[in-house]
Amino acid sequence: MPKDTNIVVITGRLGASPELRTFQNGSHVANFNLAVGDDYRDKQGNCVERTHWITVNVFGKMAEVANQYLTKGSRITVQGKLVQEQWKDQNGNSRNTVKINAEIFQMLDSKPQGNSNNNWAQESQGKPKQQAKQKEWDGYADHERPQGNNFDDEIPF
Repeated sequence: MPKDTNIVVITGRLGASPELRTFQNGSHVANFNLAVGDDYRDKQGNCVERTHWITVNVFGKMAEVANQYLTKGSRITVQGKLVQEQWKDQNGNSRNTVKINAEIFQMLDSKPQGNSNNNWAQESQGKPKQQAKQKEWDGYADHERPQGNNFDDEIPF
């Protein structure tokens, strides 16, 4: 039986700057809400715009990067997994919410909107871990990436 898939990719804008928290063991988590637009046509054929607010959790070193470079209005793409959190409210009612635990994110603005400085390009280029994650977006692992133009022009059928 095939294994279920839990992968989500969304693009949107931050509604506020990330909130960074540090755990007792020193690890970090950053939380932010991402506004994701979704247009549809109503019965009269009019385009109706709506916005979904999605809570995103970012952990570890990525949380520090998010806290340093992302601000309200930053446009990003997030890839991660959906997680459902359940709890009881003050009245004892069962509550739940769905969030995204980010595995990677990509900043889509030309430069950070808040902490803009000339070190932006240098710092982002000096992070090999982020660059390795970035390569996953194009669908090839390093060992699978085609090299040069060693392709046959002949179609095999």
